[in-house]
Amino acid sequence: MIRIREIRTSEAGILSAMSDAVNWNNAPSECGLITSADNMKGFFLEADGEIAGSAGMVTYEPQSLVFINLVIVKEQFRRRGYATRLIEHILDLTRNYRTKRLHATPAGSKVYAPLGFQPCRTISFFAAESPCLKAPEKIGVHAMRPGEVAPAIAHDAECFGFSRHNLLNFNYREFGKYALVSDDGTSHIWGRRWKKYRQMAGLVSADLETAAALAAAASGLDQSQPQSIICYDQQKDFMAFLQSGGFVKVREMIDMYLGEPDAEPPMQYRSIYGGDMG
Repeated sequence: MIRIREIRTSEAGILSAMSDAVNWNNAPSECGLITSADNMKGFFLEADGEIAGSAGMVTYEPQSLVFINLVIVKEQFRRRGYATRLIEHILDLTRNYRTKRLHATPAGSKVYAPLGFQPCRTISFFAAESPCLKAPEKIGVHAMRPGEVAPAIAHDAECFGFSRHNLLNFNYREFGKYALVSDDGTSHIWGRRWKKYRQMAGLVSADLETAAALAAAASGLDQSQPQSIICYDQQKDFMAFLQSGGFVKVREMIDMYLGEPDAEPPMQYRSIYGGDMG
């Protein structure tokens, strides 16, 4: 028997382990957020009582955007249509929302296309073992202070199109030492980490030099594990800067949508938060 149910907060560790199994990078605390934030939900698909797959959703009101994430099917349960059933469950719950979005691998996109999802842009995942990014001179950055969190969230909303206050307030509580702001207060970068990577995330900067300064400073904070950063492919100059410091493109993703298309992300949105959160 197949059953789809909500993930309980106490099961965040199970979801994190499923993420680990497919080489994603979701800490148990992040998976707990997905089960507890007021605009997020996670789901398990059970096959004869055994957890076989997962999917999550983040909603942005008023019934505007649904971001679908953490679509995982355990290896022994694949090719049975379970990913499709999970997506269909979310689509049924959010049928009145204007736009549904997700980030897919090229293989995964073949699962989502029959459901009506269309590609709108490509995304590159960069990683490096020991990067050496050269910071531009005379651009100061500093650790994000508590009073700078709300303005940074507002800047992020201008780029993403909606406020991600639940996600970014959580990020600052959990990973605040990786959050940086330019000295003029106009640009910022967040960070996150788990077993596989320390990721530089959600980089917003109107000019390339400040973006480079923030990325270089964030990269230098901690080189105890491999680093990653994810960019829309329109960021040609910024991606060239990353590659000059040792980052290598290791994976390509596809941003897909169903319903009304979103506007193109502005150029100041230098790196996305992550394929699991937009």
